[in-house]
Amino acid sequence: MGPKKNLLSYKKNLSLGFLAISLLSCSALGQWWYDRLDIYLANYFFKYADFSNEQKSYIRSVTKDYLEWNSTSEIPKYKNLIIKIRNLDATTTTVDIRRIFEEGESLFEASNNFFTPQIVSFCKTLTEKQVEEINLFFTKRIEGWRESLEESKDQSQEESITESVQRLAKFLGVKLDDKQLKTIRDLAKEIKEEDTSSIERQDTWNKGLITILRGKDSQDFNLLLTDHLNSLLDSEQRGNREVVYHKIIASTIASLNEAQRKKYERRLNVFVSSLDKIIKNHN
Repeated sequence: MGPKKNLLSYKKNLSLGFLAISLLSCSALGQWWYDRLDIYLANYFFKYADFSNEQKSYIRSVTKDYLEWNSTSEIPKYKNLIIKIRNLDATTTTVDIRRIFEEGESLFEASNNFFTPQIVSFCKTLTEKQVEEINLFFTKRIEGWRESLEESKDQSQEESITESVQRLAKFLGVKLDDKQLKTIRDLAKEIKEEDTSSIERQDTWNKGLITILRGKDSQDFNLLLTDHLNSLLDSEQRGNREVVYHKIIASTIASLNEAQRKKYERRLNVFVSSLDKIIKNHN
């Protein structure tokens, strides 16, 4: 996904918090989709390199364990988070949005902690060829992001962010009016950081990972890789970007009129209902 595609695409701390929304956008398919989450996760990892059958078996085992853990431990937390998002109203402030982001971050941290030891063990089995294949995968993905950003240079940052919020609102069943869109554009002008910074940070992290993988015979390998994977949880410096995003989201939700709010709540209730079915079927 290119950096211009989604206002929250780089926000790792909401990636798992909104997993339920992204996977359960159709309540009829929600249970079917979730029950195959381990397969989709495994297939995602398979894209990184040409793994052996034994390595693929290990990945499938880990993702299956993750599904079982996630269904019993985390899905109720996703549900509670969505209910909090659904209950946001005209009194919503940036403090409310920040707290939701923090809760989303805790969900990411839990999943990160689940996968980290398994990833460290798995990486010990990588061959030099596979490490270079992973490096090539990272390089192509970064190049794709940069090309996407270059293609969007004819569009101002304000318009790009406004379109992203518009798409997110539409996904939640809300069509924003001209006044709301103008407010988003005006707030977006407060962002001082360039879009390229998030790409460069990711590129630096990728290169650090490859350096560690190339030295997997080092006595410090386990510690170095664990610390590097956990660095994904570090607070990233994005200038005032995050603060402005919180203001945009809070302002937009607080401005919803009665008709918009009903559609917003109805849409999120669909997600809550889907999660209830998953919780029931996995008990």
